[in-house]
Amino acid sequence: MNLLNYLFSSLVCLFLFACSSSQESIQQSQKKEPDVYVFDDVKKQDSVKTDAAKQIEITAEPAKTDAQVPVIPSSAKYHIQVGVFTSLDRAQLFVRENQKDIPYLLNISVRESDKRYIIRLKPFETREEAEKVKNSIRQNSAFKDAFIVTIE
Repeated sequence: MNLLNYLFSSLVCLFLFACSSSQESIQQSQKKEPDVYVFDDVKKQDSVKTDAAKQIEITAEPAKTDAQVPVIPSSAKYHIQVGVFTSLDRAQLFVRENQKDIPYLLNISVRESDKRYIIRLKPFETREEAEKVKNSIRQNSAFKDAFIVTIE
């Protein structure tokens, strides 16, 4: 009889301590994470080539600095990409939160093939100029994964 009581008590304790509460499981399943996609499919390289994407206008002012920002011709083909998101809302939020930190205008474009919202700086005429800007904005943690995209 003692052995039976011991086994029964052990099973009850095991059941009570091994099972998590259903309330905790429900809370975890209802937790909604933001729809974010940032550089998951980018190879470990500093530059990529791509085709031009359809542009979406976003109004944001670059940070005010004493430095003069060069005027870049529209025929330029070197872009600095700083983020990719699955929703326009998340892309716009990123721009609103980080535009004040750099003296370059952040632009959002949509890649039609997979509906990803890409955030890039205005194009640069030379790769050297793009490299210099990329290295300077990487000082900010929000832009630490920035890389150069060559658009042909």
